[in-house]
Amino acid sequence: MENASYIGLSRLSTMRREMDALANNLANMNTNAYKGERVLFEEYLKGPTQGKKVSFVNDFAVLRDNRVGKLEQTGNTYDLAIAGNGFLTVDTPQGRRYTRDGHLRLDTDRRLVTSGGHPVLDNRGRDIIIPPDAQDIPVIATDGTITVGQQQLGKIDLVTFESEQELRKTAQGLYATTQEPQVAPASSTLVQGMLEASNVEPIIEMTTMMELLRQYQGTQSLMDAEHERQRTAIQRLGRSTT
Repeated sequence: MENASYIGLSRLSTMRREMDALANNLANMNTNAYKGERVLFEEYLKGPTQGKKVSFVNDFAVLRDNRVGKLEQTGNTYDLAIAGNGFLTVDTPQGRRYTRDGHLRLDTDRRLVTSGGHPVLDNRGRDIIIPPDAQDIPVIATDGTITVGQQQLGKIDLVTFESEQELRKTAQGLYATTQEPQVAPASSTLVQGMLEASNVEPIIEMTTMMELLRQYQGTQSLMDAEHERQRTAIQRLGRSTT
């Protein structure tokens, strides 16, 4: 196989992975706090071989769009949106995880938990428990402080990281990392009764997907033409040697 075919195949392979990323974005456009992703490409040079360099396409990494999604009103007491950078700290059987999905609830022990049932921690690393005899509706301040009537129950742990791109996605909208969490800046606040929507823009994703499909078809046509050129050259060479 000639270099043109190798190059074409490398591009088709990366476009397929890019299409997978676009499809995943569209599938999660209604997922709370979901961040859109893009495949990051780089040029891979092979050679020189006999004085020639061959340039391939290589998908280097997946880049996450960390822009804050639109904040939508829900009116639910335990729904929390993060305005600005930051993550809620969550306790799981696999260790601490982090999330921006603030669709919270109370479990049977009246702990504040994620929709997946994992306890949300306060800034002292403890579970947040709403007293069963509480008469007033819990109020969550912008700094994460939870009060019921005159009683202060704790302060939700809101953290940031030096490199959000290094956070690794796990299940149920959670992220894992080996980085040391830092206290979120004062500009990052919690908003009670709201949720952060996905930052995926469906029109842009669909337009990108259609353009990618046209590129895929164009590259496939070039490869078919190259294959036909090689076949024709081999047939002519065979006739000339007989």
